[in-house]
Amino acid sequence: MSRRDTVALKWLLGATLRNHRKAARKTLGHAAAHLGVSESKISNMESGRYGQSPEEIAALLALYGAEPGRSARIVALAQQEETGSWWAPWSGVLPDWLRLFAGLEGMAASAFVYSPLFVHALLQTEEYATAVAASARRVRPVDMDRMVAFRMERQRRLVEGASPLELHFVIEETALLRPIGGEEVLRRQAEHLVKAARLPGVDIQVIEAGVGMHPGLTGEFTLFGFEEFDDAVYVELQEDAVYLNDSAKVRAYSMTAKTLRDIALDRHESASLIASLVRAR
Repeated sequence: MSRRDTVALKWLLGATLRNHRKAARKTLGHAAAHLGVSESKISNMESGRYGQSPEEIAALLALYGAEPGRSARIVALAQQEETGSWWAPWSGVLPDWLRLFAGLEGMAASAFVYSPLFVHALLQTEEYATAVAASARRVRPVDMDRMVAFRMERQRRLVEGASPLELHFVIEETALLRPIGGEEVLRRQAEHLVKAARLPGVDIQVIEAGVGMHPGLTGEFTLFGFEEFDDAVYVELQEDAVYLNDSAKVRAYSMTAKTLRDIALDRHESASLIASLVRAR
């Protein structure tokens, strides 16, 4: 299944234009004058709400002094035909704010995930995912099976195709101890993590329960890396989400991700800790 997503692509193109404009110290007025359009059109292009033509993208990137090779690759992506969304079969159960996330995850080359409360969807067993979905107020009981199926489909990105998603996962030890679904479900989930950690593109680290205050305690986040676009950050709220593409804000999350990797057990120590949880159950 192709993971290219039209909505996510427009958002990424817009973020790229905005970041290049700011780096070049150009205003919306400069960009608008260069294209002979209104400032509101430039703003809409940068937000991804307005369809950015390849010609306009090329002209703006040239104005901003972007590296020619990268500009050519970005313009080539903009020239590709619209494909819709890979997650369309589940559109009926996905809230609007989650759809962009699904598109970004599908197009990303890598993802760093900090998960302080429970195992992330990309590493959940089906029964663990069912228990999580059952406790989520935003998932209607009638939609539960489809939501779990969507999570299982997302996991195929870890192993499918020529370029599977590279996942770096940092989780709190306390999240591994929380009996979501009951002790048996939790034991099988731990077994699944041990197996998942052996996948070539999956790196799992655990922060021990004894570690004190650290930058990640403000909450879960996902840092996406892309082949041709700037990194982006996803932060989920109760009934909404925040998507960050501003270079300075993304850089702050990148620094937090590095700190979390440094204070967590390495992948081998983490695998041993998770295996000990399996034996304990």
